[in-house]
Amino acid sequence: MRTTSTRTVFRGGFLFDGTGASPEPADLVVQDGRIVDVGSGLDGDEAVELDGRTLLPGLFDCHTHVMLSHIDLWRQVQTPFSLQFYEAAANLLATLRVGITSIRDAGGADLGVKEAVARGLIPGPRMRISIRMLSQTGGHGDDWYVSGAEVATAFGMIHPGAPSGLVDGPDEMRRTVRAMIRAGADVIKVATSGGVLSPRDDPRHAHFREDELAVL
Repeated sequence: MRTTSTRTVFRGGFLFDGTGASPEPADLVVQDGRIVDVGSGLDGDEAVELDGRTLLPGLFDCHTHVMLSHIDLWRQVQTPFSLQFYEAAANLLATLRVGITSIRDAGGADLGVKEAVARGLIPGPRMRISIRMLSQTGGHGDDWYVSGAEVATAFGMIHPGAPSGLVDGPDEMRRTVRAMIRAGADVIKVATSGGVLSPRDDPRHAHFREDELAVL
């Protein structure tokens, strides 16, 4: 027996379509999770009264770190490893609730986090992931400290599904890019300069030689 999916009409509000035009009064119909009609006087099986509110397309955030909830090193070393994934779930939900429906995670989230959202296990925006930033030794992404400690800060600890991003030389660059793609990376993030969180570099430092970047 064939069933008909529910048509939900949003009415009584304004529609901002993202083209640069001013918001206009309009109704909008959603069916099977997709917008199927826009206009005036539309009907549906269910209605949501907007009462003058404005509908707009889902937003993109092109630089997120959903696995990064803080940069407190002392707290970091006392945090159970698995807790970061539950914190990420809370961060993903908060991201979705402010209207961001697609993100590009710039380091930290692995394929398991992306798959959890895609399979509906946790609510969150659609994800494109880089897993871990590629950094030269001593560069932005190298968490080594002069004490000898290596404390995971922005991008989390190395674990199955999140290989090290430290690379030196063209051959290591090529191998590590392949490892990131194998682990499920959609994009490759490369630190071509220093940063503000890593301990032994500076944003004014140029990183990687031309031959290292050429293999990308």
